[in-house]
Order: sequence, then C-alpha cells, then structure tokens
Amino acid sequence: MLGDGLNDSAVLGAADLAIAMGEGAALAQQHADVVLLRGEPAGVVDLVDSARRTMAIVRQNLAWSAAYNAVCIPAALMGWLPPWAAGLGMAASSVAVVLNAQRAGR
Repeated sequence: MLGDGLNDSAVLGAADLAIAMGEGAALAQQHADVVLLRGEPAGVVDLVDSARRTMAIVRQNLAWSAAYNAVCIPAALMGWLPPWAAGLGMAASSVAVVLNAQRAGR
C-alpha cells in the first residue's frame, strides 16, 4: 500500500508492506514500514531496486559464512587446521562479510 494522507493511515497499518510519502501526513508515516523521502511515487522503483541489491548481498554473505563454517570448522576439529588459523580465518571471514555489506550503502 502506498499512501500519504490521514485517511490512508489505517490501511497502511494493516498492509503487508506500507509505504508513505515523505511529504505526507505524519500519522501515515508512523504507520508505514517505509517512508519515501521524495514526494514522488517513482521512488518505489528505487526502493525495489535497493531491496533487491540488499538481498543479493545478504545471500552472498550467508553463502560465504556457510561455506567457511562447513569447511574450516570440521578441518580444525580434525586437526588439519591449527586453532589459531581457524580463529584468524573466522576474523577474516567476518571482515569480508562486513566489507561486502557496506556495498549496500552505495
């Protein structure tokens, strides 16, 4: 639901995804999940693009973390990887995930 006025606030509160216009009524903005800063409905297209990019980055981070944990933790438990190397790898993995997540802000 996309709305901007007082009469939209009840519907925005009940919607699965509620989007309010930034220049709309404060009550509508409070009931919305997302507030578009610009007062243009075309901002919804930017919102969807941003959400898709963000979800792609989340999937990449989950895949990387799952792969690391699936390979390195059993290797450390079997003694094939020293504990310090596994710990260093975990820290490097966390840094990689954070740096990858920062791409969403661009």
